[in-house]
Amino acid sequence: MSDTAGRTGDALSETVRDLVARQLPDAVGTDLTPELPLHDAGLNSLGTVATLVAIENEFGLSLPDELITPETFHSVRTLAAALASVMNGERDVTGMARADDAVA
Repeated sequence: MSDTAGRTGDALSETVRDLVARQLPDAVGTDLTPELPLHDAGLNSLGTVATLVAIENEFGLSLPDELITPETFHSVRTLAAALASVMNGERDVTGMARADDAVA
């Protein structure tokens, strides 16, 4: 785990962008914006798995199975948001919203 484990907001998004960019062709990785669909940027299924492994290694956590979806890996923004929800304790290890956060 690196010192990026405590990053949030823009720093978290930038780290995620860098990890995703490593899986893309060089020309595309430099133009990766938060909203660009990762599929359109050239991220294929192998790249998605490699990105997942890189994120889990970088942050020392495992994304819950319920968050490993096409929606999560749609863009840097959606991926960073899912990661933030796990890092901030908004989701438990199953990917479900924490019960103590539910409105009664």
